[in-house]
Amino acid sequence: MKKLLILTGLSLGILFFYNFKQEKPYKDGDIIFQTTGGDRGRAIQLATHSTYNHCGILFYENNQWVVYEAVQPVGKISLDDFNARGAGTVMRLKNSQSVLNKEAILKLKAAFKTYENKNYDMAFNWSDKDIYCSELVYKLYQNALNLKLCEPRQLKDFDLNNKLVKQQLKATYGDQIPLNEPMVAPSDISNSQLLELVK
Repeated sequence: MKKLLILTGLSLGILFFYNFKQEKPYKDGDIIFQTTGGDRGRAIQLATHSTYNHCGILFYENNQWVVYEAVQPVGKISLDDFNARGAGTVMRLKNSQSVLNKEAILKLKAAFKTYENKNYDMAFNWSDKDIYCSELVYKLYQNALNLKLCEPRQLKDFDLNNKLVKQQLKATYGDQIPLNEPMVAPSDISNSQLLELVK
């Protein structure tokens, strides 16, 4: 009897461990933030006072996690390849269980189709002609689910005083810097009161 109880306990322990290991840590619609290199990425960090300068949305497709992101061009990348550029930090809607149902996920994916293969927006304009990373995340949630993750700010609201930031502004806009242009930075989304840390 004692041996039977021990064997049963071991079996349950192994089963629990197996299920725990198999459990996916992410959910469709999670937002992943990243720190990439280069002067442009560093300038974004300095202007926004944030660790992050890139972001995308996670979905599970074809037995792997992929990231929908705005790079050149807007598209999908495997999570492994995404993390190879710099390990990501994942955040999730606090009420994701009630909001991100199957219908909502399909709406997010359908909305993505309207932006897929568009050019990356080097000038961070608010129009849909070209798209940058945090703009894509923001607009997918807003257009598909009528959910505002944060309030857009104007370019002049960011810290533009650093030398590197000024150099990047000059390189991008010349002398015609659009200080009133609406923008959303990765930091604005990561600081959203609607999100919580997953990893």
